[in-house]
Amino acid sequence: MSEAVPPSSRRALADEPEAAALTRRGWMAGAAAAGLGALCAAPTALAAPRPFPSVREVPRRWRIGYAESMPYGNYAATLAAILGELERMGWTGPLTGLPYRPGQTDTASLWSWLSARAGSPVLDFVADAHATNLTAEGAAALVRRLQDPGDIDLMIVMGTVSGVALATDAHRVPVLAFSCTNPIAAGIVESETDTGSDHVWAHLDPRRFQRQLSIFHRTFRFQRLGIAYDDSPTGRAIASLPDIEAMAERTGFELVERHVRAPIDHLDQYRYEVELTDAWEALSREAEAVYITYGRWPLDRFSALVRPFLKQRIPTFSQLGPEEVERGALMSIARADMAGIGHFGAATIARVMAGEPLRHLPQVYFDTPSIAWNAATAAAIGYRIPFPALLAADSLHGVL
Repeated sequence: MSEAVPPSSRRALADEPEAAALTRRGWMAGAAAAGLGALCAAPTALAAPRPFPSVREVPRRWRIGYAESMPYGNYAATLAAILGELERMGWTGPLTGLPYRPGQTDTASLWSWLSARAGSPVLDFVADAHATNLTAEGAAALVRRLQDPGDIDLMIVMGTVSGVALATDAHRVPVLAFSCTNPIAAGIVESETDTGSDHVWAHLDPRRFQRQLSIFHRTFRFQRLGIAYDDSPTGRAIASLPDIEAMAERTGFELVERHVRAPIDHLDQYRYEVELTDAWEALSREAEAVYITYGRWPLDRFSALVRPFLKQRIPTFSQLGPEEVERGALMSIARADMAGIGHFGAATIARVMAGEPLRHLPQVYFDTPSIAWNAATAAAIGYRIPFPALLAADSLHGVL
C-alpha cells in the first residue's frame, strides 16, 4: 500500500507548538496563528446588528415561495433555522409539530405543513410554490410565474443552481439565496457590498473555503491536491474553483484536476457516477490529498464512491461537511449549529418585508466552524488523529 502522506507531511498537530490547546477554539486559534486568521474577516467588516423589525411595520401580507437545487440536508436545516427564528420573533404562530428532524433532506413535507399551519399575521407560505430538483425547464416555468405581479412576493432559494436560475432580470420578485457555494463567482450577486440588483440578495461567507483548505493543508502539508469538478461556469462556481486556485498559489501546492460533467437529469446519473469513479480512481493514484468538492451524488452512494481514497490511503476533506465525513471522508468543517444563519436569514426577510431596500442589506455572515473527523477512515489510511484535535472535534464518526 502507498503511504497516506509523504513522510515530511506526517507532522501531526500534536508535533507543532500551536497544538497544545485542548479545545476546538484553541485548535482553531492555532490554525489562525499559522495563517488562517488572515482569511477571516475582522469583526468590523461585518455590519453591526440592527433591531429586528416588528410585524407591525409590515403593511401587507407577503406570499412566499421556495426553490432548491436538490434535496439536501443543509437546505432543510437552513430553512428550519430561519423559520425557528421567525417564530421566536413573533412573525409566525407556534410551529410546534413542524416536520423537521436534524439531518433530513426533505423540505416538501415541511413546506406543505407550513402552508396549512404557520399561522403568521403577515406570511403566506404558498402551498404550490415549492420546487426541488430544479431543472432548466422548471426554472423557466418558475420565472414565468414570478412575472405575474399578483402571485409570489418573495422567493427563498437554496443552492447555486437555483440561485443562478432565479437571479435574473426577467422578473422583479425579491430572491434571497442561501447555501450557495460562491454567489459572486456564480454571478448571483456582484460583490459583498452591492448585490448588483434591486431584487436579488445572497448570503456570503467569502473566505469559507479558504479557511477549509488552510486547515487541511496545515494538517497534512500536501504538495499535490486532487480535485474533481464540472468544468463549466456553473460547475466551477459550485466548486468555488477561484478560492481553491487562490489558496494553491498562496500556499504553494499543486492542483491535480479531473473533470466530471454534471448529470443532466436523473436518467444521466449512472453516466455521471461512472465518470466520477474514474476521476476519483485517478486522483487516488496521483494526488497526496483530495479536496472533495460539491457533487451531485446521493449521500447514500458516497461511502461506495469514496473507497478508492481509502484503498490508496489518501486523506480527504469534504467541502460539503460532516454529512460526508459520517460516510467516509476523513475530515471537514461546518457550522457548529444553524442558529446564527437562521437569525441572519430571518432578519433579512423581515427587513425586506418592512420596506428596507434589498440591494444594500448585509450579505456577509459567518460563525465559528465545527470540526468533524472520521476515526475509521483515519485508521484505514494509517493516520493517527492527534489527541488535541480529537478533543477539539465537535463531531467524531466511525467510532465503534
